[in-house]
Amino acid sequence: MALLNTELCALGVLELARLYRSGKLSPVEVTQATLERIERLNPELNAYLTVLGDSALAAARAAEIQLGAGIDLGPLHGVPVSVKDIIRVKGTRTSAASKVLHDAPPDAEDATVVRRLRAAGAVLAGKVNLHEFALGDPDPEGPFGNVQNPRKLGHQSGSSSSGSGAATAAGLGVLSLGSDTGGSIRHPAAVCGVVGLKPTYGLVPVRGVIPLSVQLDHVGPLGRAVADVAAGLTVIAGQDPRDPYSIQAPAVDYVAALEQEVRGLRLGIPTNAFFRFGLPVALALVEGAQKALIDCGLVPIPVELPRVQEATELVRTLFIPVDLWAYHEHYRAREALYGRNFRERALPGREIRAPQYLHAKDAQAEIRRDWLALFEQMDVLVLPANVAGAAPHGQSAITIDGVSHPLRAVTAPYNPVANITGFPAMVLPVGETPEGLPIAVQLMGPPLSEARLLAVGQVLEQALGNLTAKWGIEPRRG
Repeated sequence: MALLNTELCALGVLELARLYRSGKLSPVEVTQATLERIERLNPELNAYLTVLGDSALAAARAAEIQLGAGIDLGPLHGVPVSVKDIIRVKGTRTSAASKVLHDAPPDAEDATVVRRLRAAGAVLAGKVNLHEFALGDPDPEGPFGNVQNPRKLGHQSGSSSSGSGAATAAGLGVLSLGSDTGGSIRHPAAVCGVVGLKPTYGLVPVRGVIPLSVQLDHVGPLGRAVADVAAGLTVIAGQDPRDPYSIQAPAVDYVAALEQEVRGLRLGIPTNAFFRFGLPVALALVEGAQKALIDCGLVPIPVELPRVQEATELVRTLFIPVDLWAYHEHYRAREALYGRNFRERALPGREIRAPQYLHAKDAQAEIRRDWLALFEQMDVLVLPANVAGAAPHGQSAITIDGVSHPLRAVTAPYNPVANITGFPAMVLPVGETPEGLPIAVQLMGPPLSEARLLAVGQVLEQALGNLTAKWGIEPRRG
């Protein structure tokens, strides 16, 4: 099939599945195109840390032979993917983008999610960049440098799964797995203009993933369309008996679930003044998305959301800085190797006393109870995802309505509540600023409502037109 490299790398999971099975396209062709694209663009984007060229081509050849013999492992069979470099891949060195692990031995086994990707026939192209140990902000002093946002070079690509967001947006793989402890799948997806899903806590195993906070960590997919994310989640979801944090849940074909009816679902729209904070263009795009969902038959339900700002403070200033030391105590002797940004965020956790932490755990339980009650009134909640476009590298504040705000307070103020409750949340693009920077909305639901969120997201994507496809995968300059 005579498609250009760019055209091949812009195809999604379902298009590839159809073309592979019709014999019009080969997994080897697509993998070669992906590796060539990584070689061409990665020196500027800095999305990949490790490229697994030889093993990727071997997996692609195996997929080609299997599909030719009628062996079909599902929609990810022969599809190039990447994983964040805190996810272990046998035979590679997992760096967590830190000097602390620069001489770590190669991983002895795959993380559960990697094992499941391989079993589904996916082609692992490599491991992508992040902020050090999945914490903090873009750090030019880090050992691997900042990731560039393909939607506008010179701009940030989100915290902390920055490589996953950039790689997906630029067509350096169809899917990427990121991690999300306070919004780190959803923020990169939002600012890079792709789809990102943080699943229900425990639905996707975290065994083999370097932890930040075991009670808040989630692994989930980023893709260029809702259907891509649905296919990825179908493969990686499900209990792992070796993972004490994974949960039992019915197996779901999330791709098939995209066709479920959404008309008549109760759509929660927040009334808090807090949710009217943001650039006017971003808030207008969010309102447009809400209207589009109502036009598609969802029923608006005004809701006052409880304790959102408190949840954000608990996640960012208490749980993460305390919980991360359960892992990082191993590296006290190498503390000088941590980056300045990581130390500034992590070291205060050592000063937090047990009573303060236990009171916070009580507050977490109360917040989760309040949000469970809230979802008795509605089926899905629509929130802003980012209230401003991605900032240029080096910028630490954003001005809104004439007032300068710290960048961290603006980038993703609504994300941590989904981590502290463990509820699923998905972001997808709904437009862009006049500067060409993506703006997204966030859909959130009660535990194990991923199928519903994906179906609603598919309807919204269709109503707005697939903006990610419209924008394409070529990096934008200037």
